[in-house]
Amino acid sequence: MERCVVRPAGPRALGPTPDDELAALRKRAEQLAERNRLARELHDSVGHALSIVTVQAAAARRVLAADPAFVDKALGAIEESARSALEDLDHVLGLLREDRAPTAPQRTLDDLPGLLGRTRIAGVAVESTVDGEVSRLPAAVSREAYRIVQECLTNALRHAGKVPVTVRLAVRQAELALDIDNPLDGAGAPRPGGGRGLAGMRERVTVLRGQMTAGARDGRWAVAVRIPLRSGREEESA
Repeated sequence: MERCVVRPAGPRALGPTPDDELAALRKRAEQLAERNRLARELHDSVGHALSIVTVQAAAARRVLAADPAFVDKALGAIEESARSALEDLDHVLGLLREDRAPTAPQRTLDDLPGLLGRTRIAGVAVESTVDGEVSRLPAAVSREAYRIVQECLTNALRHAGKVPVTVRLAVRQAELALDIDNPLDGAGAPRPGGGRGLAGMRERVTVLRGQMTAGARDGRWAVAVRIPLRSGREEESA
């Protein structure tokens, strides 16, 4: 009579091992982190451009016949903002498409003069001071700080209109200090439930283990960010 041999079930039949489950969780966390990062990139870059385009288009329409020079300036601001947003969008799409490399590097504080210039063209008076060399900042810090400044300018334009904005940036020995404020004029504070701007900035600061405060102070809306600076290993891993 033929013998029936019962073999113990192998690991595959018993389901995933704890190590398999841990690896899957880590992969899922990485995917979510990357998705959130790309969402922040799109929100900040495209949101900033659309805010400038909306304000300038509305202003140009009001004086279309009476002030051709202003209309020409407004159209220039719209064109420049749209071009910058398209470049950022193309970069993010390049990251999403695994079949091709990103078309351009991400913007950093080295690109800050261009950002401030486009905002000024939109009619916002921006006063800025930079203390220290931004070129020595780790790449991750410089990228996130650029987006934080961009979002602050967007929020000021969106919620307070064309009010003066002050941007102060200081590269210190142990930290990057960023202070941005503008008059409230009764409309500067973010509206309840009105977007992901502040939350996105906090996420950027948290990733770099920094600190951020934002709120009304003496009739102004003020954002203060402090990001610790670490060794060059952080830049290499970014």
